[in-house]
Amino acid sequence: MRRTYSQAQISKIVKTVTVIGDQYNLLIFFELTKFGEKSFNELKRMTQINAVTLTRKLRFLEAEAFVQKRSLGKEILYSLTPKANKFKPVIEDITTIIEQTD
Repeated sequence: MRRTYSQAQISKIVKTVTVIGDQYNLLIFFELTKFGEKSFNELKRMTQINAVTLTRKLRFLEAEAFVQKRSLGKEILYSLTPKANKFKPVIEDITTIIEQTD
């Protein structure tokens, strides 16, 4: 039996792939999933994403409610939202695959 997807379902799939399929977003998800809340500079150092791109990606992920930020004095800390935590099994599966190919 063939399954037909509604336009709404297709839109959600495309949006999910856009978020999780982007290499920089995936790196940010990976670091925040594995290590928890991190500052901008920690994320920059851990992912090696340049500052302009990291800023743009974090703003996008925050606007889409995947990342939240909080101030700790002068420092801004980023963490995953409950919405983003739904991707945790996918991130863990990717990590397992990577570790098995080393």
